[in-house]
Amino acid sequence: MNCSFHTATPEVGKQWTDTGEIHEERDLKGRAEGETRTVPGHPALTRMLRQHIEGERLQPGDLLLQGERGGILAGSVVRRAWRGARKAVLPPHVLESPTGERV
Repeated sequence: MNCSFHTATPEVGKQWTDTGEIHEERDLKGRAEGETRTVPGHPALTRMLRQHIEGERLQPGDLLLQGERGGILAGSVVRRAWRGARKAVLPPHVLESPTGERV
């Protein structure tokens, strides 16, 4: 099962955006303007995401995962979740290596 992505909203910092916002919405890196990227997904994860989308009644353009106030999820929350996931699944010697440091 696949998901399609149309845009990216990376966290770049206020000093690097024209709007003064932390995030900048733009087309996908390495793709032509307006081009999408199809990403394969594990069937179990795809089912969970579709249930979430249906349960939250999300529409195209809505955020899949939202922050506390309904906006973009804070980078610190994402980094903390990844750190916890790496700690839960990686053996200590890999977790402490450069491979285990960052996603």
